[in-house]
Amino acid sequence: MTARHRTAGPEIAALPRRSNALLVLDVDEVVLEFIAPFCRLLEEHGARLHPESFRLTGNVRSIATGAALPGPRLEAITEQLYQEQEARQPLVPGVRPALERLSEIADIVFLTAMTPTYYDLRRRHLDDNALTYPMIATERSKGAVVAELCAARPGPVVFVDDLPPNLAVVHRSAPEVKMLHLMANDAFRPHLPPLPEAALGAKDWPDAEAIIRRWILR
Repeated sequence: MTARHRTAGPEIAALPRRSNALLVLDVDEVVLEFIAPFCRLLEEHGARLHPESFRLTGNVRSIATGAALPGPRLEAITEQLYQEQEARQPLVPGVRPALERLSEIADIVFLTAMTPTYYDLRRRHLDDNALTYPMIATERSKGAVVAELCAARPGPVVFVDDLPPNLAVVHRSAPEVKMLHLMANDAFRPHLPPLPEAALGAKDWPDAEAIIRRWILR
């Protein structure tokens, strides 16, 4: 782990290259479910999610009192989810076969903002589910990381994330990248911020696969 950048995983220069095209995927809500298992864990802590805006803080409340859980408590519950992710976070439906097919036309890299402390747990979880593609866990800007990934690729690059702000950051840093919004759980969809103008949205992995394939083969 690189303490300076709070990053874990392979160096960008060391990533294997079998294709000129690259597919960069967020993990939570794109590859692994996050919101549904997080809600189940909240219930164990006597709390419930009330998605009234596009954020967790302020929208998680005690079942007994109705009071919003403070930020540090939410952070602790999130840390527990990551610590127990192998038992709690299933694959998003359709992701494994979609990536098997897409890996024939593009290299795949996972890029997660999960606390890098849990890199080894997540790496094992993905490997156990036959998703052995390289993964970078970082607290750096995703825009900066994707821009570095692009610098070594002559072909198309596609970035998939569940958070519109991350898509916007990547667009500013690497405007040539094709951007796709994918969010496994619909709880926050009514409050979704506007997507960047250049981004498209997919409702599920079959939809996402078709869009990604079209972009890469164009």
